[in-house]
Amino acid sequence: MRILHIGDHIRHELGCAASLKERGFDVTYLHLGNKNFCLRERNVYIDGKVVKIKFAQVVSPSFVESMTKSKNFIPSNIIEEKFDVVITTPQIPFHLAYYIARRQNIPLILRIWGIRANKLIDFIIYGKSYSEVLNFWLSTMHNFAQVWSSQAVIAMDDSTKSFLNKLLFKRAHVVYPTYAALYDENNYEWKEYEIKELIKENEYVFSIVMMQRSGSTFRLQESNLFKILYIIAKKCPEINVIIAGSTATKIIKRFGLSRIPKNLIFTGSISSDNILKILYEHASMVIIPVFFRSLSNRLLEALYYKRPILTNSYAKLLHNKLEHLRHIFISDNYSEYPNIVRELVKNEALLEELAIGAKEAYDSFFSARNAG
Repeated sequence: MRILHIGDHIRHELGCAASLKERGFDVTYLHLGNKNFCLRERNVYIDGKVVKIKFAQVVSPSFVESMTKSKNFIPSNIIEEKFDVVITTPQIPFHLAYYIARRQNIPLILRIWGIRANKLIDFIIYGKSYSEVLNFWLSTMHNFAQVWSSQAVIAMDDSTKSFLNKLLFKRAHVVYPTYAALYDENNYEWKEYEIKELIKENEYVFSIVMMQRSGSTFRLQESNLFKILYIIAKKCPEINVIIAGSTATKIIKRFGLSRIPKNLIFTGSISSDNILKILYEHASMVIIPVFFRSLSNRLLEALYYKRPILTNSYAKLLHNKLEHLRHIFISDNYSEYPNIVRELVKNEALLEELAIGAKEAYDSFFSARNAG
């Protein structure tokens, strides 16, 4: 069977494509990004092995262009190739996939998560974005049209499945996403040396804050997360808190801080999975509370690297198979996070249990074997 996969979130979508390749399918993945790359083979690392995927990338069209000029954004060699099924995700990728499905008269499978209307309460209460009320029905109608134009619907989390069943009246299957690591052979020795010197013989907890985000998404996820990490560093001076994805200068400017604790350490932007792997594997634990009903790549990533995880109840809302104190440590009492971190770091036995639990969760629920 020949499968075309079109998406714009490279981690879990390339992971899905690679998991299908491992099952013996002939898979081509078309990514909507910010550059054009001709069709070629790309190495994808899943479940501890490397899989070669036929990969192409095009500059992502605007939403209007995806609906009116979708053919112009699909490479001609992909348009002319005959596929048996096309897999896609909502919004812009859907419209390109729908064009192929209609042109070749083949089934379209929609993988869906983070429906905007399902996140309405999160954005209003925690993100202070009251304008989301205006987008609720428009978003719902758009999702309704895409869901009912698909021959099968795959929800990537339990919250999305529940929303689809209740509001869009569409039966969805739940298949948790898998993770694609994109290691490369470029020489990053200078950066690896820099990171290894930073963490050398120092115990630390780890997280990621993406400063390039803006608007309600920044207020909802990144701002809340940083405030938690800041309090942990301030109240636990004996514990290093390492944050990737940001610099101290940007953080100080964005949050209007006069200074930051010495044990709050920033790595800046991490462009290589080779470096990210080092940061994860040497961390005592990963702190990744989730603040809205949408797939968390950070949670998926931490499970992939099998690290002890401190998160909140949204993780279980999204993936109800995850269990507190077995796979992850769950707490919504953010003011207590400094005490929780201090106690967990001192409890090596529990950290080991949580690391084993993270591996069990990934292998049981999120592996490429299961996703495929």
